[in-house]
This record gives sequence, structure tokens and C-alpha cells, in this order.
Amino acid sequence: MNICVAQQRRDVTDTPAGLGLVAGVGSALALLATYWDDSWHTDKGRDEFAIPPHLLLYSGVLLAALAVAAWGLLAWRRAGFGVQGLRVVLATPALLLAGIGGAATLASGPVDAAWHEAYGRDAVLWSPPHLSAVMGTLALSVGVLAGLRDAPGPLGRTARLLAAAGVIATLQVPVLEYDSDVPQFAVLWFLPVAALGVVVAVALLDDLLPGRWEAASAAVLYTVLRAATVGFLAVTGFSLTAVPPIAVLFVAVALLRRQPLSVRLIAAGAAAPLVWWPFLRLQAEVTTVVPASLLPASVALGAAAGLLVAIAHGDLRWRPGPPAHATAVVVLTVTLLALPTLQGAAFAHDPGQGEQIRAGELTVTRSGDDAQITMLLASPCEGLTPVGTVARRAGDTRRGPVRLVGDGDRCRVQGSVTGLTPGRWFVYAELRDGQGRPLEAWLPVAAGETATETRPLYAPPATAGAATQKVAGAALLAVAAGLVVACLRLSRKSAR
Repeated sequence: MNICVAQQRRDVTDTPAGLGLVAGVGSALALLATYWDDSWHTDKGRDEFAIPPHLLLYSGVLLAALAVAAWGLLAWRRAGFGVQGLRVVLATPALLLAGIGGAATLASGPVDAAWHEAYGRDAVLWSPPHLSAVMGTLALSVGVLAGLRDAPGPLGRTARLLAAAGVIATLQVPVLEYDSDVPQFAVLWFLPVAALGVVVAVALLDDLLPGRWEAASAAVLYTVLRAATVGFLAVTGFSLTAVPPIAVLFVAVALLRRQPLSVRLIAAGAAAPLVWWPFLRLQAEVTTVVPASLLPASVALGAAAGLLVAIAHGDLRWRPGPPAHATAVVVLTVTLLALPTLQGAAFAHDPGQGEQIRAGELTVTRSGDDAQITMLLASPCEGLTPVGTVARRAGDTRRGPVRLVGDGDRCRVQGSVTGLTPGRWFVYAELRDGQGRPLEAWLPVAAGETATETRPLYAPPATAGAATQKVAGAALLAVAAGLVVACLRLSRKSAR
């Protein structure tokens, strides 16, 4: 009798394949927009909110959220409307998780704007508002995929694979800045965080996809989407990003299907850095390359990530039980990842822009380990004081001199900095105005390149750190951690 009731409830509340496909298309558009947005900020900096990648990002999320809303209304109608029907809908974990995830993702826009307004510029991906948005998107994708688990026919399979690719995609967003060679934090964390995303995806898809090779097929689809994103960026003239070896890892995991999931998770976590590393070398012009000396630590941390996910997922148990351990492990992981941001430490560029004071033509030339910077302002040097030339990348800051040279009615800013390592550095000319306010202009440049752009000399907004920032950040991280726990528990429940 209970089995019949459960089957009837699933028939009422399962994701319709058509709506699942719409949600998957929305997620794919959001994936493209996320990498486009990162390249936009790298190449142009931060400007108004209504830039094309932002509009595409929120349109994709809105499309997916509307598909989930339509799913909820359809499920309510199937359940007979009324209070009893609403109870059936709200008692459906997949639908509830997808709805909460969609709401959290849409709310992240105004939350992020309020964060910037209260605490100053914060362009890092690992900020609490950004991480909560990423995990909201994960919850939406996992909820939709859980509802599609038994969807029949080619349409159902296509929708399921697209939703699964969305799960993989979301879990790789935290290393987006490394993929695009604009690392904000130490290079050490690149491969372990990527490995963590892989093992969480392996655990979720092992539960939510019925066939042995469906997870690998979803990884191939994800790879195609990432390659298409690179093609779009190339055609539109923006900075490129890498295509990760996700498909290789998921094929390897599928070949180990007979092994316990805990073994596969630990093996995938340890293998991910080893598989990733040569792919980074092949794409060295567009991505952050991890030194070989960091590989042993990356492998060890990747294996630890697999172990933590195995515990959080309930595959390795001890008292007081898996739910408590899942909460502790995920909260600890997310907190450790976001700790540098909560402390206000962004180690690379933070082109948050600000009030534009003057405009000029900025040129940066890289030669060996040196960079020369020149900016020609269409106004005299009067009222400006030179501060220095600064280059930033992944935990390193290099400083050098800068000077002002009068050139008739114009002002020439000239500076240099040395000690630059391979990879893209963000080179700044820093000045002060007559009121003592800091002014800056910047360009990204890789080894052997010369970049010339019309750039503003702007006054960056002050970062107003406050005690409430850590409290607000902790609250947002708690939301993000709770969504990850809910995803792992829902997938485990669906498999059972």
C-alpha cells in the first residue's frame, strides 16, 4: 500500500520532461553568461549592472526558475489543488529543493548589490554572496534532475542529461577564475577545489542517473558546452577560458562502477589533479598553470576531498551518524574556502571600478619579467601625485616606480615593475588627486604581450570592513552549506 502511494505521489510530482528541458536550456545559457561575465570584467572591468552577460545570466536563471514554477503549478493541479494538494507539493523534496534553489539564485543579485553597497568593492568569486548564488543554482539543478530520474523516452533522457551537465557545470564554477587565468587566491587551491567539485558531482549523479554511462555522457555534454563557450568568447573577442578534462574522469569512474562509491570518490579526488595537470599545460595560454611541485599536495587534498564527500554523503559512517557529519563537513569546507574573502583578502586583481576622474590611452608592455606602463591623459598633470606601478596575480604583488611627465596640455604617466612570473598579471598605475584620494587605471597583460586601451583613471570605492560583514558572510555561507547538504541528502534518498 505504501509503495503504491509513493508511486502515485511520484507520478503527480515528477518533473515533466519538457519543463526539465527548458530548465536545462536556462542553465546552459547561465553557464555561457557566467564565463562571459568573467571575461567582460577581466577585459573591461566593472561598469553598470545591465551589461549583456549579466542580462543573459539572469535571463537563463529566470527561465530555469519559471520552468520550476510551472512544474510546481502543474504538480499542484495534478494533486487536486486546495490545501491537500499543496501539502503533496510541499512534501516533494525534489520540487521543494528546486524551488528554493531558484529563489536563492534570483535573490543573489540584489543581495550581492547590497553587499557591495555596504562593504565596498568585492570582485572575487569566493565572496559569500557569490558562493550562495552558486549553491542555489546547484540546488535548482539537483532538484530538477531528481524529478527527472524516471523520465521515459528520448525527451526525458535528453532533459536528464542536460540537467546532469548543469550539476557538473555548477560545481566547476568555483574554479572559473583559475580556468580563465585570473586567479584571485593561491594557485595551490586550484586543483583541490576542482577535484572537490568533481567528487560532489560523482556522488550526486551516481544517485540520480539510472544508467552506468549516463554520468559520463553528461560529462561529455558539459565538455561540449564549455567548448562552445570558448568558441563564443573567441568570436566576440573576449578573453578565453580552458576546457577541463571532466569527461576523462567520469569515464574512469564509470569503469570502476563495481567498486564501492566511497572508493570511487577517493580515487576520483586523487586522480583529478593528475588528469587536470597535463590539460593545463596544453592550454597554458588561457589558463592558470599549476607548478609540478604542487602536484603531491594537490593529490593529497583531492583524496581528502573525496573522503569528506564520502562521509557527507553517508558512504562512510560512524556515530553520531551521517547527517551530523554531513553538516559539519560541508560547513567546514565552505567556510575554509571562503575564509580569505571573509577576512577581506583578495590576492589578485579587484577591478571594482569607481568614480571616473579622467580618461586616457593606457598601454602596458610585457617583456620577460618586466612590465612597462604608459598612460596619456588629455589634461595637464596639475593636481596629480604619482604613487607607483603595481602588478598583481594570485597572491603576489609587485611594486615599481611611476612618474608624471608634462606633455603640453596633456599628462603622460610612465612606470615600470619587475619580477613578474609567467601568466596574466594585472598592471596598475596608481596616483593621488589634490584631495589625497587614490586613483588608479589598469590593464591585464600576459608575457610577451602589449595591450593598449582607452581606460578611465578612477577613484576606487573604499572597502569599509565592518564586524557585520563577517556575520553577514557567515549567514550566507550557512545558506550555501545547507543547500549542499540538502542536495546530498536528497540524492541519497532518491537512490534508495
